[in-house]
Amino acid sequence: MSVSYKRRLFLAVFIVLAVLFTLLSLNYHRTALLNFGHIVQASIYDIGGEVGETLFMILSYLGSGYLAFPLTGLLALYLYNRQARWTASLLVYNLVGVRLLNWGLKTIFARPRPDLEHLIQANYYSFPSGHAMNSTAFFGFLAYLLHRRLKRKGKPTAWVWAAACVLIFLIGLSRVYLGVHFPLDVFGGFLAGGSWLFLTLFLNTFISCQDRAKKTTE
Repeated sequence: MSVSYKRRLFLAVFIVLAVLFTLLSLNYHRTALLNFGHIVQASIYDIGGEVGETLFMILSYLGSGYLAFPLTGLLALYLYNRQARWTASLLVYNLVGVRLLNWGLKTIFARPRPDLEHLIQANYYSFPSGHAMNSTAFFGFLAYLLHRRLKRKGKPTAWVWAAACVLIFLIGLSRVYLGVHFPLDVFGGFLAGGSWLFLTLFLNTFISCQDRAKKTTE
């Protein structure tokens, strides 16, 4: 796949996901969508019990900045020392940027959180879900970097994407189960986070041939 084709593909997916997020945000209060969200919410609460509550708390933690920031810092330092400075910069940009964007979107839409018992502390507004949005961009970009590394070595990569998708989905699910988000908040987070991820991948295609040749970790 040529660089120019990747660039067009990533840009197209970024635009499509951004448009879908916009449509969802404008139609958030439609009865059909709200009813669907209530059905999903009721189904989720019926699973798990105490074991499920503990599991979802762990998953919610995995989607928090308590893991993402230290891991990003360590990986960025590693990549920088291996002369993969463009990738290190994008890794930081991806994490910091998506969190700032999430804060901005929450401020714009100002939708309150569910009027339910919150099993964990949650601050600020509800839409879009920060955990869903941030995890999609963060773990998605990590999966992309690992995919490229394994592909260069001729190793299978399908499991990387499968694991990333399952983890991201479960982190989003945990936020509904713990009572701090509506299902539509999480779905919106997936769309906005996915859009930011593909914007990051689009920017990644602009790396120079010289910098690409220096990379030993991609």
